[in-house]
Amino acid sequence: MAFLNWYFLLFYCISLSCGLLIFRTLRSPSPRPKGWLYKAILVLALTWGTNFFSMQSAVWVGGIAWGLLVVVPSVGLRQIQALIYRQNYQKARFLAFGLRYLHPFDDWWSQPKIIWALELAKQGDIAQSKSILTQYETSPGFVAQQAIATVYVMQFDWAGLLQWLQTKSHLRDPLLLMYYCRALGETGHLHELLLQLKSCEKALSRGGDRTNYHQVQLFAAAFCGEVKLVEQLLSGCLSIYPNEIQQFWQAIAWYGAGEKRIAAKQLKTLTENPDSEFKKAIAFRLQHPPQPAEKLLKPESYPLIAALTRNINQGNIDRSYQSLLERRPIYKQGFSINLFLVFINIGVFVAGIVLNFKVGRGALIDLAGFTPVAVVAGEWWRIFTATFIHVDFAHLLTNLLTIYLLGSFVERHLGKGRYLFVYIASGVAAMLTLLILVSAAQGFDFSILPRWSLFLTEEIRFSYRQWVGASGSIMGMIGAIVVILFRGWRREHSTSARKQFQLISGIIILQFAIDLSSTNVSFYSHFLGLIFGILLTLLLTRERRKSQRLKS
Repeated sequence: MAFLNWYFLLFYCISLSCGLLIFRTLRSPSPRPKGWLYKAILVLALTWGTNFFSMQSAVWVGGIAWGLLVVVPSVGLRQIQALIYRQNYQKARFLAFGLRYLHPFDDWWSQPKIIWALELAKQGDIAQSKSILTQYETSPGFVAQQAIATVYVMQFDWAGLLQWLQTKSHLRDPLLLMYYCRALGETGHLHELLLQLKSCEKALSRGGDRTNYHQVQLFAAAFCGEVKLVEQLLSGCLSIYPNEIQQFWQAIAWYGAGEKRIAAKQLKTLTENPDSEFKKAIAFRLQHPPQPAEKLLKPESYPLIAALTRNINQGNIDRSYQSLLERRPIYKQGFSINLFLVFINIGVFVAGIVLNFKVGRGALIDLAGFTPVAVVAGEWWRIFTATFIHVDFAHLLTNLLTIYLLGSFVERHLGKGRYLFVYIASGVAAMLTLLILVSAAQGFDFSILPRWSLFLTEEIRFSYRQWVGASGSIMGMIGAIVVILFRGWRREHSTSARKQFQLISGIIILQFAIDLSSTNVSFYSHFLGLIFGILLTLLLTRERRKSQRLKS
């Protein structure tokens, strides 16, 4: 029966995915990429047709067709775009050559030849590159459009690029939008660039990644001569840029500010860079410096620059709330309380396995798990040790993943000492409160309570019941996240903090729904850990704000 449920779920996941693909294709502006429409209909037909014989067969046939015809080309398309963006044209061409057999529609068959034209342009054979790309001037495919635009960029023909892009009715591709904004700045159309910032924000922030939009903000700030704004972007949202790229854009900002001597001096320090393409860009910039922004800006441009300043400042605030999850590999994190807690939990679990072999199954839980009757008898250490003990590997893995992924966010905002205190104190306080509740429940006549409340009192009726796990501490950590995000939303007006607060609130509600519907999960540990995590974080951050006001 379990297998049947999985097949049922996968069957409708494949069907829903294809249905959404059809909907998105039909909603897209002309010319529509009809190849995706054809393949989605084909996968649906195969899946539902095979379902007449067996759902299991339908999942296998539909799943293979969906993977080969939809997933692989979709992922490959993104990879090709990333390779073109990094100018790794040879790899992009080989990948496009293989993918065109899985998607022989929407000009994909021509992609290897188009990418080859980019290789030729990079090698300096502009004439042959242009002769190839001339055939694809009217092609709706994004690779052809990007290739034509990239050749303009390689020649530093910004005026020609701007003129060509202005013939396009809809610029939906992020790279083309970025090229358009760069061309506006390079050709001195600063007011138009500032106006374009707002209209392209949504298109350049798809999927939650705002790097492309921050790059366009960099273009605007640099060409408008806003040196401090450029420095803010390069030290904040665009700190991933290599040092030489940062210096290049700082030099552009000095040109825009009218400080030609400072800009030229900074650019000359970059001429020793081994990258030939970068050297060409430096040489072109020294020969063709941007004009001072003061001569190009209109009176109505200055309110737009003020709005850009506010957006960049807000972007730097939002940056600290954009992701709750830890994405750095372990070896890049340095000393971290969060990793320390992960390894402590692993160490205790390994010690429990060893103890199980030497003494007997469940020895560590019997010795150090939280049992109210044992704590009352004098074994007080159980209140602390129970938060580091786990029943089995699945229990440990679930908790460790939560600690690893979310704990770094709390450590970053609270600091190492406060994070460790909130984590341990929330778990211990939850156990103490649970002890009080269990003790108070002994001898109580639960029959006088309404029947609907029985599931809330079931957990605290018996003093010999055992509790183990880091759940109370983890919910305390989540309580800290709730406070951090709520304050970021209400006090710093961070859009990212508001979105993350809504997300974490939904996760908490889902967690409590699972707790109340399962007899093997402790609702009280989770609920009390969350409450103590919120209270302790409020208390600790309140004291920190007081000390900051006294210092100021």
